[in-house]
Amino acid sequence: MTLNYITHGLYTIGTNRQLTSRHLDQLAGGFQSSDRSAVGTLGGRRSITRLHIDTIGPVIIKHFCRGGLLAHLVHRTYFRVGKTRGQGEFEQMLRFRQLGVQTPEPVAFAYKGGLFYTTWLVTREIQSVQSMAQLSRTAPHRVAQALGALARQVAILVDHGVLHADFHPGNVLIDDQDQVYVIDLDKARTYSGSQAKLRSKYHRRWCRAVRKHGLPAVLCEFSADDQL
Repeated sequence: MTLNYITHGLYTIGTNRQLTSRHLDQLAGGFQSSDRSAVGTLGGRRSITRLHIDTIGPVIIKHFCRGGLLAHLVHRTYFRVGKTRGQGEFEQMLRFRQLGVQTPEPVAFAYKGGLFYTTWLVTREIQSVQSMAQLSRTAPHRVAQALGALARQVAILVDHGVLHADFHPGNVLIDDQDQVYVIDLDKARTYSGSQAKLRSKYHRRWCRAVRKHGLPAVLCEFSADDQL
């Protein structure tokens, strides 16, 4: 994978596509905009800006934000150790897509700063989506089909020994065509244990989040054929 790094004002932007000066100006404006926290169960620390980029279309800019007590001191600043969080997730999305897992299409990542930095991830916006957590409450009749599609996605990850370290119903999106997309991949990593243990780990994490947030129990009803 060849990445192009572009310096645009205070920002360094990485991408695997050609971006014009107009694209860069629009992205920089999105990075500077007031970010809005995603609404919904299990939204976590996700803060986003929606933007329309000429010739590319609607995109989502993810603002990386800290959680926990540290967030009160350094809400969006990270200490640089290796790649930035934005680049890490950009590359993971490309990897997942190569494996056959559906994720939103990555467009670019960016960061500002050096040893201490802020960072962003840009992906194409998927229209008319809601999280699995939301779907379980707004359209429970669609859950069984969505879970089957999700199980096939997870089976691919298990086959390749990949653990999504933040796997829960808030990080799975379903569009109005019942296509399933996995998001928030910056902490995905290679798992060294057996496939059986990895499948069990996925299932435990998923069901723990379901119970913790009081979601419908049907979300944990995977069959043996689901391979989860």
